[in-house]
Amino acid sequence: MKPFVDAITLLTIIPLPFGRGSDAPPSRFAPLLFPLVGLLIGLGAAGLFTLLYDLLPKNLAAALVITTLAIITGALHIDGLADFSDGAFGGRDAESRLRIMKQPDIGAFGVASIVLVLGLDWIALSTLDINDIWILLSVTVMISRTAPLLIMLITSYVSPNGLGKNYVNLPKPALIAIIATTLVVSAALAGGPTLSLAVAGFAAALIVGLLAKKRLGGSNGDVYGAGVELAFAVCLVAAAGIVDAGAIIEPVWSGL
Repeated sequence: MKPFVDAITLLTIIPLPFGRGSDAPPSRFAPLLFPLVGLLIGLGAAGLFTLLYDLLPKNLAAALVITTLAIITGALHIDGLADFSDGAFGGRDAESRLRIMKQPDIGAFGVASIVLVLGLDWIALSTLDINDIWILLSVTVMISRTAPLLIMLITSYVSPNGLGKNYVNLPKPALIAIIATTLVVSAALAGGPTLSLAVAGFAAALIVGLLAKKRLGGSNGDVYGAGVELAFAVCLVAAAGIVDAGAIIEPVWSGL
């Protein structure tokens, strides 16, 4: 139970017992439950979008859903995206880039990344069909919250402190098993279309991890946050493309 509670308090600002504010140390296995928490967040976001769809213009409903997701996560991943963008594309070496990422101010790369990514999120979400939103948004958020696990799998942790240091020794077989399970669940929800979303999101996370490895020497909490945001944006864009192509989005069990 505690790993699940810790996973929720790591990914959201929802106050729960035995979470981030308690004296008990966080469970090192909490990240393995990130996909489950992501699925629950996605279901909540889909429910909110469905509710707002009947009350407001679709574009405004999409904007409010994106805003709510940022609020419920405490903008933690957005902050990570900004810091990672400033660090990865600035500085002369890994040490100076990591130092830039620790600075409290946001540079041009950070501002640009936030504006562009949130803009993509809003536009892509506003194009999705309300009939598909439960499946597509749930899978998209689940995959984006699995992105840190893929980054953990391919990189080492380079910061001397931070939340991520508690999870540096997660067994790689466990990470692989959870990533594979997420792929299976994605495919089970709507077959090829949702599996393609998972592949697109993981490709984005892989690029973030490889870039961090090259530019920073490894990853940290900001890199994980950037992976979440970029995987989410790529999944939403892919979902918009799938819907525009006329793909049928329905649970695989509906045809049984």
